[in-house]
Amino acid sequence: MSWKKGMFSLFLVSLVLMLAACGNNDASNEAGGDDDGSVTINYYTWEGDEKERIVAEIIENFEAENPDIKVNYETLVSSNDSLEFYQQLDIKVGTGDSIDVVAFSHVDFLLERAARGVLAPLDDFMEADSIDPTEEYYVAPQYDGQTFGIQDLSQPWFVAINKDALDAAGLDVPEWGWTWDDFQEYAAQLTTDDQYGAYFHTWGEFANFPAYAELPHPYLTDSEEPVFDHPVFADFFDLRREMEEEGSVRKFQDVIAAETHYATEFFNEEAAMLPIGSFIIDMIKDKESYPHDFQTVFAPIPRSSEDVEIGSMYMGGHYLAVGESSEHKEESYKFAKYMAEQVEVISDFPGSRHVDQGEVIDTMIGDNADLIDQDTLAATVYDDNIFIPYDPAYSTAYSNELKSVLEDGFSQYILDGIDSSEAQEAMVQQANDIIDRNQ
Repeated sequence: MSWKKGMFSLFLVSLVLMLAACGNNDASNEAGGDDDGSVTINYYTWEGDEKERIVAEIIENFEAENPDIKVNYETLVSSNDSLEFYQQLDIKVGTGDSIDVVAFSHVDFLLERAARGVLAPLDDFMEADSIDPTEEYYVAPQYDGQTFGIQDLSQPWFVAINKDALDAAGLDVPEWGWTWDDFQEYAAQLTTDDQYGAYFHTWGEFANFPAYAELPHPYLTDSEEPVFDHPVFADFFDLRREMEEEGSVRKFQDVIAAETHYATEFFNEEAAMLPIGSFIIDMIKDKESYPHDFQTVFAPIPRSSEDVEIGSMYMGGHYLAVGESSEHKEESYKFAKYMAEQVEVISDFPGSRHVDQGEVIDTMIGDNADLIDQDTLAATVYDDNIFIPYDPAYSTAYSNELKSVLEDGFSQYILDGIDSSEAQEAMVQQANDIIDRNQ
Protein backbone atom coordinates (compact mmCIF):
# COMPACT_ATOMS: atom_id res chain seq x y z
CA MET A 1 0.00 0.00 0.00
CA SER A 2 1.39 3.42 -0.95
CA TRP A 3 1.71 6.07 1.72
CA LYS A 4 -0.98 8.12 -0.08
CA LYS A 5 -3.48 5.26 0.12
CA GLY A 6 -2.55 4.69 3.74
CA MET A 7 -3.09 8.32 4.60
CA PHE A 8 -6.42 8.31 2.75
CA SER A 9 -7.58 5.21 4.65
CA LEU A 10 -6.58 6.84 7.92
CA PHE A 11 -8.55 9.94 6.92
CA LEU A 12 -11.67 7.84 6.23
CA VAL A 13 -11.42 6.10 9.58
CA SER A 14 -11.04 9.45 11.34
CA LEU A 15 -14.03 10.86 9.45
CA VAL A 16 -16.22 7.91 10.40
CA LEU A 17 -15.23 8.24 14.06
CA MET A 18 -15.91 11.97 13.99
CA LEU A 19 -19.35 11.52 12.45
CA ALA A 20 -20.17 8.82 14.98
CA ALA A 21 -19.20 11.15 17.79
CA CYS A 22 -21.36 13.91 16.33
CA GLY A 23 -24.24 11.49 16.07
CA ASN A 24 -23.83 10.55 19.71
CA ASN A 25 -23.81 14.22 20.68
CA ASP A 26 -26.97 14.83 18.68
CA ALA A 27 -28.66 11.88 20.35
CA SER A 28 -27.57 13.22 23.74
CA ASN A 29 -29.04 16.65 22.97
CA GLU A 30 -32.30 15.14 21.74
CA ALA A 31 -32.57 13.28 25.02
CA GLY A 32 -32.09 16.51 26.93
CA GLY A 33 -28.37 16.34 27.77
CA ASP A 34 -26.24 19.46 27.21
CA ASP A 35 -22.50 20.00 27.05
CA ASP A 36 -22.50 22.16 30.19
CA GLY A 37 -24.02 19.39 32.32
CA SER A 38 -27.53 20.87 32.34
CA VAL A 39 -30.58 19.17 30.87
CA THR A 40 -33.13 20.59 28.48
CA ILE A 41 -36.80 19.75 28.84
CA ASN A 42 -39.43 20.48 26.20
CA TYR A 43 -42.66 22.25 27.18
CA TYR A 44 -45.38 21.43 24.64
CA THR A 45 -48.42 23.66 24.30
CA TRP A 46 -50.83 25.20 21.79
CA GLU A 47 -50.46 28.75 23.12
CA GLY A 48 -48.50 31.20 21.03
CA ASP A 49 -48.47 34.97 20.60
CA GLU A 50 -48.91 36.90 23.86
CA LYS A 51 -49.07 33.76 25.98
CA GLU A 52 -45.69 32.67 24.67
CA ARG A 53 -44.19 36.04 25.64
CA ILE A 54 -45.58 35.73 29.16
CA VAL A 55 -44.34 32.17 29.65
CA ALA A 56 -40.94 33.14 28.22
CA GLU A 57 -40.56 35.56 31.15
CA ILE A 58 -41.50 32.82 33.61
CA ILE A 59 -39.06 30.39 32.00
CA GLU A 60 -36.29 32.98 32.25
CA ASN A 61 -36.97 33.36 35.98
CA PHE A 62 -37.09 29.58 36.45
CA GLU A 63 -33.81 29.02 34.65
CA ALA A 64 -32.16 31.74 36.74
CA GLU A 65 -33.17 29.83 39.88
CA ASN A 66 -32.39 26.44 38.32
CA PRO A 67 -29.30 26.85 36.11
CA ASP A 68 -29.06 23.10 35.63
CA ILE A 69 -32.43 22.99 33.82
CA LYS A 70 -33.26 24.62 30.51
CA VAL A 71 -36.81 24.80 29.14
CA ASN A 72 -37.63 24.75 25.44
CA TYR A 73 -41.07 26.25 24.73
CA GLU A 74 -42.63 24.50 21.73
CA THR A 75 -46.06 25.05 20.21
CA LEU A 76 -47.23 22.06 18.19
CA VAL A 77 -49.81 24.09 16.24
CA SER A 78 -49.88 27.57 14.75
CA SER A 79 -53.59 28.12 15.29
CA ASN A 80 -53.79 28.46 19.10
CA ASP A 81 -56.36 25.65 18.83
CA SER A 82 -56.12 23.31 21.82
CA LEU A 83 -58.14 20.55 20.14
CA GLU A 84 -55.80 20.51 17.16
CA PHE A 85 -52.92 20.51 19.63
CA TYR A 86 -54.20 17.34 21.31
CA GLN A 87 -54.31 15.63 17.92
CA GLN A 88 -50.71 16.61 17.21
CA LEU A 89 -49.68 15.56 20.71
CA ASP A 90 -51.19 12.12 20.21
CA ILE A 91 -49.35 11.76 16.92
CA LYS A 92 -46.11 12.71 18.65
CA VAL A 93 -46.75 10.16 21.38
CA GLY A 94 -47.57 7.52 18.78
CA THR A 95 -44.21 8.00 17.07
CA GLY A 96 -42.41 7.27 20.35
CA ASP A 97 -41.03 10.78 20.86
CA SER A 98 -40.05 11.68 24.39
CA ILE A 99 -42.57 13.97 26.08
CA ASP A 100 -41.41 16.09 29.03
CA VAL A 101 -43.94 18.75 30.08
CA VAL A 102 -47.27 19.13 28.31
CA ALA A 103 -50.08 21.64 28.83
CA PHE A 104 -53.81 20.87 29.03
CA SER A 105 -56.76 23.25 28.81
CA HIS A 106 -59.05 21.04 30.91
CA VAL A 107 -58.55 18.27 33.42
CA ASP A 108 -60.64 15.82 31.38
CA PHE A 109 -58.19 15.97 28.44
CA LEU A 110 -55.35 15.29 30.86
CA LEU A 111 -57.06 12.36 32.57
CA GLU A 112 -58.00 10.86 29.21
CA ARG A 113 -54.28 10.51 28.44
CA ALA A 114 -53.42 9.40 31.95
CA ALA A 115 -55.84 6.51 31.43
CA ARG A 116 -53.93 5.58 28.26
CA GLY A 117 -50.60 5.44 30.06
CA VAL A 118 -49.23 8.50 28.28
CA LEU A 119 -48.54 10.48 31.47
CA ALA A 120 -46.41 9.78 34.53
CA PRO A 121 -47.79 9.78 38.09
CA LEU A 122 -46.29 12.55 40.24
CA ASP A 123 -47.11 11.27 43.72
CA ASP A 124 -43.55 10.28 44.64
CA PHE A 125 -42.22 13.73 43.78
CA MET A 126 -45.05 15.43 45.70
CA GLU A 127 -44.53 13.20 48.71
CA ALA A 128 -40.83 14.13 48.72
CA ASP A 129 -41.91 17.80 48.77
CA SER A 130 -44.50 17.12 51.53
CA ILE A 131 -47.29 18.19 49.19
CA ASP A 132 -50.85 16.92 49.49
CA PRO A 133 -52.19 17.71 45.99
CA THR A 134 -55.80 17.97 47.16
CA GLU A 135 -54.78 20.63 49.68
CA GLU A 136 -52.19 22.43 47.56
CA TYR A 137 -54.20 22.84 44.34
CA TYR A 138 -57.80 23.80 43.70
CA VAL A 139 -58.24 20.81 41.40
CA ALA A 140 -55.90 17.81 41.60
CA PRO A 141 -55.95 15.70 38.40
CA GLN A 142 -56.20 12.20 39.84
CA TYR A 143 -56.94 8.93 38.10
CA ASP A 144 -57.07 5.46 39.63
CA GLY A 145 -55.75 6.81 42.93
CA GLN A 146 -52.73 8.58 41.46
CA THR A 147 -51.99 12.22 40.65
CA PHE A 148 -51.07 12.88 37.02
CA GLY A 149 -50.85 16.64 36.79
CA ILE A 150 -50.42 20.02 38.43
CA GLN A 151 -52.88 22.87 38.11
CA ASP A 152 -50.53 25.72 37.22
CA LEU A 153 -53.32 28.24 36.65
CA SER A 154 -56.74 28.40 38.26
CA GLN A 155 -59.59 30.10 36.43
CA PRO A 156 -62.45 30.91 38.79
CA TRP A 157 -65.73 31.70 37.10
CA PHE A 158 -67.75 34.72 38.20
CA VAL A 159 -70.18 37.28 36.87
CA ALA A 160 -68.55 40.35 35.33
CA ILE A 161 -70.85 43.38 35.54
CA ASN A 162 -70.74 46.81 33.94
CA LYS A 163 -70.69 49.16 36.95
CA ASP A 164 -72.18 52.06 34.98
CA ALA A 165 -75.19 49.91 34.09
CA LEU A 166 -75.49 48.72 37.68
CA ASP A 167 -75.43 52.28 39.02
CA ALA A 168 -77.94 53.47 36.43
CA ALA A 169 -80.37 50.76 37.56
CA GLY A 170 -79.77 51.61 41.23
CA LEU A 171 -78.58 48.08 42.03
CA ASP A 172 -75.92 46.95 44.50
CA VAL A 173 -73.13 44.60 43.52
CA PRO A 174 -74.41 41.06 44.23
CA GLU A 175 -72.60 39.10 46.91
CA TRP A 176 -72.09 35.46 47.85
CA GLY A 177 -75.45 33.79 48.36
CA TRP A 178 -77.45 35.30 45.54
CA THR A 179 -79.41 32.86 43.38
CA TRP A 180 -80.19 32.42 39.70
CA ASP A 181 -83.66 33.80 40.42
CA ASP A 182 -81.90 36.94 41.70
CA PHE A 183 -79.77 36.95 38.55
CA GLN A 184 -82.93 36.81 36.43
CA GLU A 185 -84.39 39.78 38.32
CA TYR A 186 -81.16 41.76 37.98
CA ALA A 187 -81.08 41.07 34.24
CA ALA A 188 -84.64 42.33 33.86
CA GLN A 189 -83.81 45.58 35.69
CA LEU A 190 -80.56 46.08 33.76
CA THR A 191 -82.25 45.66 30.37
CA THR A 192 -82.72 48.89 28.42
CA ASP A 193 -83.53 49.80 24.82
CA ASP A 194 -79.80 49.67 24.05
CA GLN A 195 -78.54 46.88 26.28
CA TYR A 196 -79.51 43.38 27.34
CA GLY A 197 -79.35 42.62 31.03
CA ALA A 198 -77.07 39.60 30.51
CA TYR A 199 -75.38 37.46 27.89
CA PHE A 200 -75.12 33.66 27.61
CA HIS A 201 -72.58 32.18 25.20
CA THR A 202 -72.77 28.85 23.33
CA TRP A 203 -70.37 26.81 25.49
CA GLY A 204 -71.57 23.95 27.65
CA GLU A 205 -70.99 25.92 30.85
CA PHE A 206 -73.61 28.46 29.78
CA ALA A 207 -76.12 25.68 29.18
CA ASN A 208 -76.08 24.75 32.85
CA PHE A 209 -73.92 26.64 35.33
CA PRO A 210 -75.31 24.81 38.39
CA ALA A 211 -74.10 21.48 36.97
CA TYR A 212 -70.56 22.85 36.82
CA ALA A 213 -70.62 24.84 40.05
CA GLU A 214 -72.58 22.53 42.34
CA LEU A 215 -72.19 18.90 41.24
CA PRO A 216 -69.11 16.67 41.66
CA HIS A 217 -69.14 16.24 37.89
CA PRO A 218 -71.31 18.01 35.31
CA TYR A 219 -71.92 14.86 33.22
CA LEU A 220 -71.46 11.75 35.36
CA THR A 221 -72.36 10.21 38.71
CA ASP A 222 -69.83 8.33 40.84
CA SER A 223 -71.15 5.08 39.35
CA GLU A 224 -70.36 6.28 35.81
CA GLU A 225 -73.96 6.96 34.85
CA PRO A 226 -75.30 10.12 33.17
CA VAL A 227 -76.24 12.91 35.56
CA PHE A 228 -78.39 14.68 32.97
CA ASP A 229 -81.63 13.65 34.70
CA HIS A 230 -80.71 15.78 37.72
CA PRO A 231 -83.29 18.54 38.50
CA VAL A 232 -80.77 21.37 37.98
CA PHE A 233 -80.82 20.71 34.24
CA ALA A 234 -84.56 21.24 33.92
CA ASP A 235 -84.52 24.24 36.25
CA PHE A 236 -81.72 26.06 34.46
CA PHE A 237 -83.02 25.23 30.99
CA ASP A 238 -86.39 26.72 31.97
CA LEU A 239 -84.73 29.83 33.41
CA ARG A 240 -82.88 30.35 30.13
CA ARG A 241 -86.14 30.10 28.18
CA GLU A 242 -87.91 32.50 30.53
CA MET A 243 -85.14 35.09 30.18
CA GLU A 244 -85.33 34.88 26.39
CA GLU A 245 -89.10 35.34 26.50
CA GLU A 246 -88.68 38.34 28.83
CA GLY A 247 -86.15 39.88 26.46
CA SER A 248 -83.39 40.27 29.06
CA VAL A 249 -80.90 38.18 27.05
CA ARG A 250 -80.11 37.84 23.36
CA LYS A 251 -81.83 34.79 21.91
CA PHE A 252 -79.69 31.71 21.51
CA GLN A 253 -80.64 31.35 17.85
CA ASP A 254 -79.44 34.93 17.20
CA VAL A 255 -76.18 34.27 19.04
CA ILE A 256 -75.56 31.27 16.77
CA ALA A 257 -76.64 33.01 13.57
CA ALA A 258 -74.49 36.09 14.19
CA GLU A 259 -71.59 34.08 15.66
CA THR A 260 -71.61 36.58 18.51
CA HIS A 261 -68.54 36.79 20.74
CA TYR A 262 -68.96 37.15 24.49
CA ALA A 263 -66.24 39.82 24.77
CA THR A 264 -67.77 41.95 22.03
CA GLU A 265 -71.18 41.80 23.70
CA PHE A 266 -69.79 42.91 27.04
CA PHE A 267 -67.23 45.54 26.04
CA ASN A 268 -69.51 47.10 23.39
CA GLU A 269 -72.11 47.46 26.17
CA GLU A 270 -74.57 45.17 24.41
CA ALA A 271 -74.99 43.21 27.66
CA ALA A 272 -74.55 44.39 31.25
CA MET A 273 -73.73 41.05 32.92
CA LEU A 274 -71.51 38.24 31.70
CA PRO A 275 -70.90 34.93 33.52
CA ILE A 276 -67.33 34.12 32.51
CA GLY A 277 -63.95 32.76 33.57
CA SER A 278 -61.12 34.89 34.92
CA PHE A 279 -59.45 34.92 31.50
CA ILE A 280 -61.70 37.94 30.84
CA ILE A 281 -59.40 40.06 33.03
CA ASP A 282 -56.65 40.21 30.42
CA MET A 283 -59.30 41.32 27.92
CA ILE A 284 -60.51 44.06 30.27
CA LYS A 285 -56.97 45.43 30.43
CA ASP A 286 -56.51 45.24 26.66
CA LYS A 287 -58.23 48.49 25.69
CA GLU A 288 -56.62 48.43 22.26
CA SER A 289 -58.45 45.25 21.29
CA TYR A 290 -61.52 45.91 23.44
CA PRO A 291 -61.98 49.70 23.75
CA HIS A 292 -64.23 50.67 26.66
CA ASP A 293 -64.15 53.06 29.62
CA PHE A 294 -66.53 51.56 32.18
CA GLN A 295 -65.32 49.78 35.31
CA THR A 296 -66.07 46.08 35.74
CA VAL A 297 -67.23 44.80 39.11
CA PHE A 298 -67.49 41.13 40.00
CA ALA A 299 -70.02 38.85 41.66
CA PRO A 300 -69.95 35.10 42.38
CA ILE A 301 -71.72 32.64 40.10
CA PRO A 302 -75.21 32.41 41.62
CA ARG A 303 -76.41 29.28 43.37
CA SER A 304 -79.40 27.34 42.03
CA SER A 305 -81.42 27.76 45.24
CA GLU A 306 -81.06 28.94 48.81
CA ASP A 307 -80.63 25.30 49.83
CA VAL A 308 -77.21 25.16 48.16
CA GLU A 309 -74.28 25.85 50.48
CA ILE A 310 -72.77 29.29 49.98
CA GLY A 311 -69.29 29.24 48.48
CA SER A 312 -69.73 26.57 45.83
CA MET A 313 -67.62 27.61 42.83
CA TYR A 314 -66.88 26.43 39.31
CA MET A 315 -63.12 26.49 38.80
CA GLY A 316 -61.62 26.04 35.38
CA GLY A 317 -57.92 25.87 34.90
CA HIS A 318 -54.75 25.17 33.02
CA TYR A 319 -52.80 22.01 33.80
CA LEU A 320 -49.31 20.65 33.30
CA ALA A 321 -48.39 16.98 33.15
CA VAL A 322 -45.20 14.98 32.69
CA GLY A 323 -44.90 12.40 29.94
CA GLU A 324 -44.31 8.77 30.89
CA SER A 325 -41.67 8.73 28.13
CA SER A 326 -39.71 11.64 29.64
CA GLU A 327 -36.11 10.93 30.59
CA HIS A 328 -36.16 13.91 32.95
CA LYS A 329 -39.30 13.45 35.00
CA GLU A 330 -37.96 15.08 38.15
CA GLU A 331 -36.81 18.22 36.32
CA SER A 332 -40.12 18.35 34.43
CA TYR A 333 -42.06 18.06 37.69
CA LYS A 334 -39.92 20.81 39.23
CA PHE A 335 -40.79 23.16 36.36
CA ALA A 336 -44.53 22.36 36.54
CA LYS A 337 -44.54 22.96 40.30
CA TYR A 338 -42.74 26.28 39.82
CA MET A 339 -45.33 27.38 37.27
CA ALA A 340 -48.12 26.82 39.81
CA GLU A 341 -46.42 28.77 42.60
CA GLN A 342 -44.73 31.75 40.94
CA VAL A 343 -46.39 35.17 41.27
CA GLU A 344 -43.83 37.41 39.57
CA VAL A 345 -45.50 37.16 36.14
CA ILE A 346 -49.28 36.89 36.34
CA SER A 347 -51.41 35.79 33.40
CA ASP A 348 -54.17 34.26 35.53
CA PHE A 349 -54.62 33.14 39.11
CA PRO A 350 -51.94 30.64 40.27
CA GLY A 351 -52.96 27.02 40.68
CA SER A 352 -51.45 26.81 44.16
CA ARG A 353 -53.69 27.87 47.03
CA HIS A 354 -50.69 28.89 49.13
CA VAL A 355 -49.58 32.07 47.43
CA ASP A 356 -49.80 35.69 48.55
CA GLN A 357 -53.34 36.55 47.48
CA GLY A 358 -52.88 40.28 47.88
CA GLU A 359 -49.80 40.21 45.69
CA VAL A 360 -51.67 38.22 43.06
CA ILE A 361 -54.57 40.72 42.98
CA ASP A 362 -52.24 43.72 42.86
CA THR A 363 -50.16 42.21 40.04
CA MET A 364 -53.28 41.09 38.18
CA ILE A 365 -54.83 44.57 38.17
CA GLY A 366 -51.65 46.59 37.77
CA ASP A 367 -52.45 50.19 36.84
CA ASN A 368 -55.96 49.33 35.62
CA ALA A 369 -57.95 50.18 38.77
CA ASP A 370 -60.16 52.44 36.68
CA LEU A 371 -61.28 49.39 34.71
CA ILE A 372 -61.21 46.65 37.37
CA ASP A 373 -62.69 46.93 40.85
CA GLN A 374 -60.17 45.38 43.21
CA ASP A 375 -62.46 44.86 46.21
CA THR A 376 -65.18 42.91 44.40
CA LEU A 377 -62.61 40.85 42.49
CA ALA A 378 -60.81 39.84 45.70
CA ALA A 379 -64.09 39.10 47.50
CA THR A 380 -65.25 36.92 44.62
CA VAL A 381 -62.15 34.79 44.02
CA TYR A 382 -60.65 34.63 47.53
CA ASP A 383 -63.60 34.39 49.92
CA ASP A 384 -63.01 32.08 52.90
CA ASN A 385 -66.22 30.15 52.15
CA ILE A 386 -65.14 29.06 48.66
CA PHE A 387 -65.05 25.34 47.96
CA ILE A 388 -64.81 23.36 44.72
CA PRO A 389 -67.37 20.52 44.52
CA TYR A 390 -65.84 19.15 41.32
CA ASP A 391 -64.25 15.75 41.96
CA PRO A 392 -61.75 14.53 39.32
CA ALA A 393 -62.33 10.97 40.54
CA TYR A 394 -65.67 11.06 38.69
CA SER A 395 -63.92 11.79 35.41
CA THR A 396 -63.25 9.11 32.81
CA ALA A 397 -61.19 8.73 29.67
CA TYR A 398 -64.22 9.79 27.58
CA SER A 399 -65.59 12.60 29.79
CA ASN A 400 -64.72 15.27 27.23
CA GLU A 401 -67.13 13.60 24.76
CA LEU A 402 -70.05 14.29 27.10
CA LYS A 403 -69.85 18.07 26.95
CA SER A 404 -71.37 17.95 23.46
CA VAL A 405 -74.30 15.99 24.93
CA LEU A 406 -75.15 18.94 27.17
CA GLU A 407 -74.64 21.45 24.36
CA ASP A 408 -76.78 19.41 21.94
CA GLY A 409 -79.48 18.85 24.56
CA PHE A 410 -79.78 22.53 25.35
CA SER A 411 -79.79 23.47 21.66
CA GLN A 412 -82.62 21.05 20.98
CA TYR A 413 -84.53 22.36 24.00
CA ILE A 414 -84.23 26.05 23.17
CA LEU A 415 -84.40 25.87 19.36
CA ASP A 416 -87.01 23.13 18.86
CA GLY A 417 -89.23 24.23 21.71
CA ILE A 418 -89.37 20.83 23.42
CA ASP A 419 -89.88 20.66 27.17
CA SER A 420 -87.03 20.06 29.59
CA SER A 421 -88.03 16.47 30.38
CA GLU A 422 -87.79 15.55 26.68
CA ALA A 423 -84.39 17.19 26.45
CA GLN A 424 -83.17 15.34 29.53
CA GLU A 425 -84.37 12.00 28.21
CA ALA A 426 -82.53 12.56 24.92
CA MET A 427 -79.36 13.62 26.75
CA VAL A 428 -79.38 10.56 28.99
CA GLN A 429 -79.79 8.28 25.97
CA GLN A 430 -77.00 9.99 24.03
CA ALA A 431 -74.72 9.83 27.07
CA ASN A 432 -75.48 6.13 27.61
CA ASP A 433 -74.51 5.43 24.01
CA ILE A 434 -71.14 7.08 24.59
CA ILE A 435 -70.65 5.23 27.88
CA ASP A 436 -71.53 1.86 26.34
CA ARG A 437 -69.16 2.48 23.45
CA ASN A 438 -66.28 3.18 25.83
CA GLN A 439 -66.81 0.35 28.32
